[in-house]
Amino acid sequence: MILAQELRACCKPLFLIDLQDCWSRERLSEMGFDYWSGDPDCTWSLLSAPAAVLIDTRIPNGLEKLIDGARVRNIPVVSIHDLGLNPVASNIQIDGSILPALKNSKGDEVHYSGTSYMVLDPAYHTLHHQKKLIRRKIKSVFINLGGGDSRKYFLGLLQGLKLWAHEVEVVGAPGFARWGQKELERMDWQPAIFRWEPGAINKFLFQADLAITAGGLSAYEALCAGTPLMALSYDSFQQRTITAFSEAGACVCLGPGDNLDPARLSDKLSVVEFDVMERQRLSWRGRKIVDGLGAARVSQIIRNLIFNRVAINF
Repeated sequence: MILAQELRACCKPLFLIDLQDCWSRERLSEMGFDYWSGDPDCTWSLLSAPAAVLIDTRIPNGLEKLIDGARVRNIPVVSIHDLGLNPVASNIQIDGSILPALKNSKGDEVHYSGTSYMVLDPAYHTLHHQKKLIRRKIKSVFINLGGGDSRKYFLGLLQGLKLWAHEVEVVGAPGFARWGQKELERMDWQPAIFRWEPGAINKFLFQADLAITAGGLSAYEALCAGTPLMALSYDSFQQRTITAFSEAGACVCLGPGDNLDPARLSDKLSVVEFDVMERQRLSWRGRKIVDGLGAARVSQIIRNLIFNRVAINF
């Protein structure tokens, strides 16, 4: 959706989405984008030929005929990855992760890799250049664990914050899946004061003294904003990411979320609060890794592809 907004001036984006994906349908409708939920195999007979095909999905299976159809029609295919996962037969492969592992397909693709190509909302680039205040005491914590069911991870984190026994404001991003967010908010987390904020995530992230995220997109957002980061992982792939952040001195690694110990989290919070200079270093190092211009860079690559193809055909 971010890239579609960036590309709106030069083309008309059309999304191919799963019919059951109600959240995406609602967001696309709100943003004024067109979408199609039919069989990808029927794309070429029902829709006009696009200038390019952009693939950004964790489930590339079933897109083989779509990609083959694009190749037959000389339509370029661009694919976006994380950690080199799920390679497809694309002309251009883009991996914005801190540990890219592309170049594992047929060998004649063009590759763009590294955090310079991590696609974030352009609002984060704006925050990237604003002065980040690192206060002596941690008064606010922002938690973003992604869009899915993160109940058990939120429980562990909030239990740790409760044990920490500091009067701290805790703001959570609820995600798009429903898993009992209201019940969690009603529980007693004193002296921490917990609430959900579904909108303006970038604002609350930037204003917070500390961010706690999973090892996905939300971690890159925190680094870009300059908010000192503690991160846990959902799986081995996210663990590779937060380990790399930690080794670069930009993140306090909490390890696998399934193994999170609230008492140990409480101890780590005390250490992080006490060392103000380290929080300043975390902020500075994070901003060195992610500058928030990935969406602009990737959209320019796609625009060049479209314009070059139009010029050749003309």
